[in-house]
Order: sequence, then C-alpha cells, then structure tokens
Amino acid sequence: MKDLKDGIRSHVRIDFKGQVHKTFRGHQKGERCENETRILKALEERGCPYVPRLLEHRPEDYYIVTTNCGQPAPDISRAKSDALFAGLEREYGVSHDDPEPRNVTYCSRLGRFCLIDFELAELLPEPHEPGPVPRDVWKVAWTFLSEGGVMRDSNDDACLALEVGPQGACKFEAHGEALLEPSHLVLAVSDGMGGGSAGELASRLILASVKRNSAELYETLRNHAEGEGASVLRQLLQNAHEGLNALALEDDSLQGMGATLTLVWLSPEHLHIAHLGDSRLYLHRSGETTQLTNDHTEAWCQWQRGEISEFAYRSHPRRSALYEALGGGHPNISPQIESHALQDGDRLLLCTDGIIDGIWERGLATELAEPGESADLATSILNRARGNSRNDDATLIVAKIAQL
Repeated sequence: MKDLKDGIRSHVRIDFKGQVHKTFRGHQKGERCENETRILKALEERGCPYVPRLLEHRPEDYYIVTTNCGQPAPDISRAKSDALFAGLEREYGVSHDDPEPRNVTYCSRLGRFCLIDFELAELLPEPHEPGPVPRDVWKVAWTFLSEGGVMRDSNDDACLALEVGPQGACKFEAHGEALLEPSHLVLAVSDGMGGGSAGELASRLILASVKRNSAELYETLRNHAEGEGASVLRQLLQNAHEGLNALALEDDSLQGMGATLTLVWLSPEHLHIAHLGDSRLYLHRSGETTQLTNDHTEAWCQWQRGEISEFAYRSHPRRSALYEALGGGHPNISPQIESHALQDGDRLLLCTDGIIDGIWERGLATELAEPGESADLATSILNRARGNSRNDDATLIVAKIAQL
C-alpha cells in the first residue's frame, strides 16, 4: 500500500484497488474513529454523493476503510470551497469541523469535487428537503488535431489550448481537461497566409501573442467586467494585427503575411469569442449545430443571404478571398467579438477551412451529434474531411462542456 498521510492524528494509505485505509492515532483516537464512522454512515443514508463510502470498520484497531474520492484540489477557490461545505450542512445536515480547501478533492470518476475527513464533524438533524449542491463548476475536455495538406510542404495552420489562472498561463498538449475555476481556458485556431514560410510564421506569431497577453484579459473577465473584456479582446487582436504588419515591412519575403484567428475564451458560464477570417466556430447544443462565427468573405455572405446554394458557395472562385484578416497589410480590422452563455452538454468545434473543404454542413452536424469523447469526435471529423479533400492544411479542436 502507498502512504497518503503519516501524521500524529492518523496514518492514511491507499491500496491497489484504490481504497483508502485510515488508522486513527493520538488523543481521543477511539472517539474520533467512531465519530467519522457515524458521520459517513449518516451521509450514505441521506444520499450525499460526494463523500467517501464506509467499506469497513474495526473499532478495536481504530481503523476504517473507505472509497477513494480522488486527488487534492489545491487550486479551488475559497468561494467554491465555502459553497461546498455550506451545501453539506444545508442539504445533508453535517457541519464539518475544518471547512478548508485542504479537505476538498476532485474525483475524475464522479466528475466533481468531494469532501473528506469527518472525524470531528457534527451530525445535525436531517433536513426536511435534501437536495443536490448547486452545480456551478464547469469542466472542459478537448482534443486538437492538425494535418498538413498535399499542396505545400509546410503546415500553415496552428492551434492552441491554454489554461490561464492566478499563477499565469500554461500551454496544453493535444488532449486534456480543465476546470474553469479558478482558471479559464483559451482555445484557438489560426490559418496563416503568405508566400514561402510567411503563412506558417504568421499563425504561430498570432497564437504566441495571445499567450503573451492572456493575463490582462484573465484579470478583466475574472472580475466580471464583460464590457471591458470585449474591449481587451479587441485590443489583443489589434496588437497582433499591427505586429504582423510591422514585421512584414521589415522583410520583403514576408510581404502580405497574415492569418485568420478563431478564439474562444471559456470562463464559468460564459463563452467569449474573438474572430477574423474564415476559420470557424460551431456550437452543438440540444441536437442543433450552429456556426457562431461569420466567414469574412463575400461568397459566404451571399450563401447566408440565400443568394447562392451551399454547392455554389463551395465552388465559388473567390470563396477564400478574405476582406478581414490579421496582418496582410490591411490598415484596419473589425473583428467579431461576442459573448454567449454556456450550457451543460455543449460541444464546440473550432476549425480551419481545410476541414470545411471536405465536409458539408449536414455531415458536420451529424458528426458532432455522435456520442463519444472529444478525441473520438475529433478523429472522426478529421478522417471524414480528409477522405474528401486533402489539398489544404486541416486543423480542428473539439471541446465538450460539462457542468458539475
């Protein structure tokens, strides 16, 4: 067995099955052992889903065995921790003697926070109308994939998954999950434009700029300043735009360098969007798939106005002619900046136009409606798109939103 805690008041170990073994020590060890046993039994009878279950009790050895409630949650906010302990007392009639974040864990199996250590807790009368703790913690699980096209050697697409919190910004790999408290999550795709290596450089510079300036936006959105958040997002894109243009002026080989950007900033209950170009963001909710971003091309506008069919749009000779992009020598930009409310069960798809080349709107909606984890959906969408078109670079991020 592996030691979890070896202290004055108890020795806690975990076995190969994941069960937790606790031996009480020190002052009033018998009373504390019996009290924790009584509390855990009462909580099970009262239907509390986020505390350990008592599996074994040996009073002569001051020893109990319980189920495992996951790993410590050191980044949980004081507000969320207080809400969990208050809910325990209000809904299930147990007052914890040490309502501190150190007694909060996160259980990935249950997909929620849990509470532990009840040796000195107080059992109160059972509430008349027990119910669940309010669900106000959000989890995002995502996968991103990127594949170069056959028309060029380089991949001009880039993507980003970035957790931003009190300790700064942390870049993630292709798969992951994150809680939106206290940190926020940034997901973004960018499709570079320009001859030679200019496009590849542009998309990576854009995402590096997002990471570099993420702390300011985090502080703004965490303070619930939605209007100010839109302003900071707009300024973030303006700075990136000016940076690309300035770099292109210094090097003739970078003339015309530019990039699209589709970015989502996920905070508790909110989805913030910053977008330029023809990369896309889709939302799948309650069986319906909606494109939240606008393609900044005249051909797409004609299709949306009903002037041409989807087939005509896809074969339009100027389908990829952008009137909005970052860089590209344009003096000004007018990005799409919006905020939407999140809902439990939302699915997001961010993608570059290489994905859209190979999959029509109906097919994309069908894929997003399929059951499965984000990795399964991302792989299926990429394979379907590449089965029909491999010319352009193709990048996508699939994210699943859950309210715990």
